[in-house]
Amino acid sequence: MWRIRCVQRTRIREKNPTRQLPRTDNQPGAILISYGSPSTRIWQGFREFLPVGLVIFSYAVVFGVLAVNSGLRVLEACVMSLTVFAGASQFMALPMIKSGASVWALTAMALLVNMRHILYGLNIGKKFQGASPVKLLGLSFGIVDETYAFNTLGPGGKFTSIPYFMGTAMCAYVTWNAGTLTGAVLGKWTPFLRADGLDFAMLAVFLSIIGASIRDRRDWGVLAGSAVIAVLVKHTAGGYWHLFAAGLIVPAAAALFSGGRKDGN
Repeated sequence: MWRIRCVQRTRIREKNPTRQLPRTDNQPGAILISYGSPSTRIWQGFREFLPVGLVIFSYAVVFGVLAVNSGLRVLEACVMSLTVFAGASQFMALPMIKSGASVWALTAMALLVNMRHILYGLNIGKKFQGASPVKLLGLSFGIVDETYAFNTLGPGGKFTSIPYFMGTAMCAYVTWNAGTLTGAVLGKWTPFLRADGLDFAMLAVFLSIIGASIRDRRDWGVLAGSAVIAVLVKHTAGGYWHLFAAGLIVPAAAALFSGGRKDGN
């Protein structure tokens, strides 16, 4: 039986040498390439990411409500989501906009908050080795916390298909903007809908992503180290520098340390 299976797999490779067969032995680290045309793979990614997209829609509604309560018009809130597409920095920008912060202050805040995307990009670029810079540039717009977690730690981690990744990114983009529009309209035309405490929704999403990604003592060490550094920097430097220290410096140092220790072994 084993020989028959080997012969069948060999014949398939001879007919289509570029096709990578899925691993059927359930060994860890199996990498699959989703079959079909690019449009089929995009739809596959969109469809499989949809449960996460519904969660994104829910706190995008929260963002829309907070945006209009912060003084933005419905159109301005929607344009912000269409062009920025970064939930954490958009949530943090609202109180700054309400207090009259300058464009430069908002830009600096967005850069600091999104420093973690440097690490995201490095990992995604490693996953899609061989992709052209143009394709990687297109992928970068779709890298948010949810699509990154889904395509590395989640169900999408077993696929090395760029169209599949783009399908998940499209789902996140559509649900985020649809939720923003819904929340902005509700916040404008429903006076009794208050925003008090609703901004906790984004924090809850981050906590769920972190909880799902912790697998060993090293992860716990990075989490504890980031928390300690964030508190220390917040009380000493102020501003948003604790986000830079906890979100980039500590994880990068841990990655370099563990990599060097692995090479030493």
